Amino acid sequence: MDAESIFVSYSSKDKSFALEFVKELQRLGINVWIDQLGIQLGDNWDNAIEEALEKSNTFLLFISPTAVASQNVQDEVHIAIERKKRLIPILIQQCDMPMRWQRFQYADLTKDPNKGLQSIMEFLGLEETANQKLKEILSLIGVSEESEKETANAIEAKPSNHLEQPEADLLISETEINCATVIHKRGIKKNMQLIIFVAVLSTILALLLSFLDLEMQKWSIIIGCLSINLLSIRPFGGIKKRERKIDLMGLLKLKRDRLIRVVNRLDDDEINLFNEEFTNYITI
Repeated sequence: MDAESIFVSYSSKDKSFALEFVKELQRLGINVWIDQLGIQLGDNWDNAIEEALEKSNTFLLFISPTAVASQNVQDEVHIAIERKKRLIPILIQQCDMPMRWQRFQYADLTKDPNKGLQSIMEFLGLEETANQKLKEILSLIGVSEESEKETANAIEAKPSNHLEQPEADLLISETEINCATVIHKRGIKKNMQLIIFVAVLSTILALLLSFLDLEMQKWSIIIGCLSINLLSIRPFGGIKKRERKIDLMGLLKLKRDRLIRVVNRLDDDEINLFNEEFTNYITI
């Protein structure tokens, strides 16, 4: 890999691991930018991060529950995807990933760290023998050779009719349901603003017509106001529809919780049906 810049996105709670991982990559000759090392005294944080993200060719994402919940990380991922950066997603803790993140192949350091590190090394064009130090750094996220062996033994001993955790991750995450609820609430707010605008416009028209000396003045005012108020029918219906969707989102979260509790009995059709149900709820 050439000396192109790699931007690192992570949750602040994972900063110790992220910093040590990046330091080792830099020692191996990789041009990596992380805010803890790239922002100088007196720099504006937002401007420095935005500039580094703009100049980078590759986007390295450390995925964990706190990263999924971080609005800053979500914003950075959104920008990286929109600007078609090359993504290196690295799972460092098991979590429910947003659906958009699941579309990218990621390196899993939680279940098979050797394979995960090997895929990272291959992507970066490094020798496989260079990952010994990175293996030691994995202890910062609770991954070691012993824990890897324990995980392998647990997987081997698990009945074949049980589904692995990644299967549960195929379900729409609770974070995505919450985000969709927020989107509907914003839609309700916009529709309310439109209704208020129509009401104000109707009032202004009524006042203007009241000053006109017309024989049919009364009917002109009534017809004019009614015509304008017709514009509020669609946003009013949109509000009611979104309110119903929000209620259904709440029920969908309960349904998801129940599905997770019986995840070992889920099949692909049930997972797809649940995800399609979510898609219907976010569509207006």
